[in-house]
Amino acid sequence: MPPTVPWIPPNGTDSQMQPAGIAWDAVRAPSHLARPALAALGDEAGAVIRDPYNGDLYWLLPPGAVTAWEPLPQVTTYGTACYVEIPPTGRTGGPGPYWIREPRGRHLTRPAALHAALATAVGGQRTEGES
Repeated sequence: MPPTVPWIPPNGTDSQMQPAGIAWDAVRAPSHLARPALAALGDEAGAVIRDPYNGDLYWLLPPGAVTAWEPLPQVTTYGTACYVEIPPTGRTGGPGPYWIREPRGRHLTRPAALHAALATAVGGQRTEGES
């Protein structure tokens, strides 16, 4: 993976479309998978963005992390040549995307920990649907 580039979220009141693959990569999951994964990660989760329009959550990972990401159903990765709408510093509610966990201190989540948490959530969903 390339070295991490210093990064801070936008200032002001507006969100910004920012390129993935430079200071971070991103992983998006729908709420029914993301909520249990976030709970499982606990303090291991870095910054997390919520899209209030569909409830999806986005995690920021080290740049280059998604190139080695094993695909999971309903989970989308954003690396080089992708853009993610990033909320401004301090926005913790809508309208628009906002921080569930603000990027204070460590803003990147460890890819292996996130993948394991999401894989468990996907597995739990399959088990519930099969009964």
